[in-house]
Amino acid sequence: MAKEAKNQKKISHFRRIKGEQTIQERLLLPGLVVRFAYNQPNIYDRRPLLFVFHSDGNLVYGMNLNYLHESRVQRFAKLAQSLTPITTENILGLKEDYPRLQLSTKRRATAVDGRLLYNTIMPRDKYYREAYRTYKLSAASSMKLINYDWDVIRQDKGLGKTTAEAVKRSGLIDDGDVEEGI
Repeated sequence: MAKEAKNQKKISHFRRIKGEQTIQERLLLPGLVVRFAYNQPNIYDRRPLLFVFHSDGNLVYGMNLNYLHESRVQRFAKLAQSLTPITTENILGLKEDYPRLQLSTKRRATAVDGRLLYNTIMPRDKYYREAYRTYKLSAASSMKLINYDWDVIRQDKGLGKTTAEAVKRSGLIDDGDVEEGI
């Protein structure tokens, strides 16, 4: 699990981290950004910053943001925002609100789940595919939910876009990234 590519370089995103809260592994939801200590042999990044696509109780699947430049992370957010909004919420009942891409969960169903997001966005960029990882939750500890500073939330003033057309009109992504609606 979580095999590391030989030529990948870790990139720090500490300036984009506005805060963090302790979270239990069983509370992981798709669309969250988390950081944890990962203790496995032959692992390059022992403190992954993970955008969660899916968690099944034993494994967590996601994209390690530490392997992406900030511009690619923000582009990923813009592409994801064209499918479903990134909003600030607190459905886990934590001390502070946190941003989450509104992917479908058992707690709140939406039209977009982690599989659809993966199949839509991952083929667009080889760097996204290279940053995708699977981690064993049994080897993860000190799980923290990260309040990540997404540009799309800052530009929307936290309201979130709800349609691809609205995102395209805002000029957040290129014309080729979203098809024109009818």
